[in-house]
Amino acid sequence: MGRGTFATTMVTLLVDTYGTEAFAWSPETIEMEVNDDFEIQIPRPNLDRLLTGVNLMTSDDFYRSVADFINYCNILAGDTYDPRTWDPADSAEIAWGITEGLLLSPPEDDDDEPFSPEITAYIGHMLDEEGIITPPDVLRIAVRDKDPTNYGVGAFSDDPIMFDAVHDLETSKTEEINMAIRRGLQALAQQLETLPLRNGSAKDVVKQMIQSLGQPSDSLI
Repeated sequence: MGRGTFATTMVTLLVDTYGTEAFAWSPETIEMEVNDDFEIQIPRPNLDRLLTGVNLMTSDDFYRSVADFINYCNILAGDTYDPRTWDPADSAEIAWGITEGLLLSPPEDDDDEPFSPEITAYIGHMLDEEGIITPPDVLRIAVRDKDPTNYGVGAFSDDPIMFDAVHDLETSKTEEINMAIRRGLQALAQQLETLPLRNGSAKDVVKQMIQSLGQPSDSLI
């Protein structure tokens, strides 16, 4: 498992190898079994992502607890978990965290507002902090205290040059996040396709996951 292995890839392999009973194992047991059976020493960032993926599958903390949501987004985006430090998740990390979180543990079909108000408010706060007026699709669940156009592009409505400059900067931030998500999904699809699954087809796993996000799977695999 390379250091860039996604949580989804590792959870898929974990379930294929041991079944869902592995979800009841302690973190120490998961680490020991993976290290022994695959004859590797799983890197700490990978173990953090794997355990986060398991937690996503077995609890609703990602959707209900803002502290867990922030930690999970950071870890899924590649950070190493350190409980001693406070590390706020930025918009790009949140966007990928939600994307992969929805792949691993999608909410019920009839749940229109799966995330707690504290989480959607946190997302709105980070968008405001980063000056993102029009968020990427995955972050449009954000709740914001004020209309961002009042202190973003709209603040320069009387100055066409500044208006264009601020608009271009704001738009580029959103486009960068959208592109990062697309690249991440493509890389994840490639990883999943290379898995030597004992049960089922890796390609079918990829299609099912991508389609669950409403994405055209043929463009990603």
